[in-house]
Amino acid sequence: MNWSEIEPLGIGMASDVSAVMPNFREFINNVDSPINYLNYGAHYTQLERVKHYIDDLIQSDFNTVFHPINFNLATTEKEPQYVLDDIHKMLEYTKPKWMGQDIGLWTHNDQYLGAYLVPSILDEKGVDEVSKKISYLNEEFDIPFLIENPPVYFSLEKMHMLEFFHKVVKNVNCGLVLDVGHLIGYQQATGRSIKDMPIELYPFENVVEIHLAGLQFSQVGEDLNIIDQHAAPIHISCWEFLEEHIDKMVNLKGITLEQEYCETKVAETSLKIAIEKFNYMFEKNKIEG
Repeated sequence: MNWSEIEPLGIGMASDVSAVMPNFREFINNVDSPINYLNYGAHYTQLERVKHYIDDLIQSDFNTVFHPINFNLATTEKEPQYVLDDIHKMLEYTKPKWMGQDIGLWTHNDQYLGAYLVPSILDEKGVDEVSKKISYLNEEFDIPFLIENPPVYFSLEKMHMLEFFHKVVKNVNCGLVLDVGHLIGYQQATGRSIKDMPIELYPFENVVEIHLAGLQFSQVGEDLNIIDQHAAPIHISCWEFLEEHIDKMVNLKGITLEQEYCETKVAETSLKIAIEKFNYMFEKNKIEG
C-alpha cells in the first residue's frame, strides 16, 4: 500500500504496551476525549510481550501504529533476516496501519542504542543512503514505512534537516513522520532560532503523522539544551508550530501525543486540546481523500 492511500485515523497516543503512566486504556472509550489509535514501540524480539498486554485490543480491531526500533535507516546495509522475519510476525499480529522510525543508527552489533542513537549525516551521501534504505523497506513490507526526523544533540551536516527530507522525498516520494519537538531541539542544537529554518523546502504534503511532546530545557555552560520530554505537558511552541503549518498537511492521517510516564491529567489535557483544535483536519482529509 502507498502511504497516500491510508485512511485518516485521528488523534492517537504513544505508549508502552504495558500502559504504565498514563494508562492509555482510560482514553479508548472515553466519551469526552477518546483516542483513535495506539502508537506502540517494540523491539523485534518482543512479540510475546505485546501479545500479553494488548491482545484484547488486537482482537477487537483497535487501530495501531508501529514504531520499530531495530532498523538503521542511515545505512544501506540490510538488517539480518531473523530481524525481518520477527518484524513480519509483529506486523501480521498487530496489523498496524503504518510504521515509522527516525533516520539514524539505532543498533550496533545487535545492541540497541536507545537514547544514544546516531542521527544520519546530513549530506548528499546521507540522502542517497536513506533514500535507498527506505525504498528497500517499503518493498519488503506490505504497509507503508515512514521516516521521522530524529532527536539531534549535535549535527554533522552540509544542509538543514528540512532540506535533507526534501531531497529524500524527491528521490523516493515516501511518507513522513514530523516530530515537532525533535525539530525544535535540532534548531537549538545547531545554533538556530525556531523560525530560522527553510520551511518552504519541507514536503508537508508527505506528512502522514505528527508527533507532539513536552520539551525539557537545561543549561549546559552558556548553552541552552532542548530535548523533547514525553513526561512533560506538550509545550506551547509545539502547539504553535502545528497551528501554523497543519493546513499544508493535506495527507495527514494521525496526530500522536507522546505523553508517556506523566500524570493522567497531563495526557487528558493534551488530548482535549488536540481534539478541539485539530480534529477538523481529519474530517477534511476524509472528504477530500
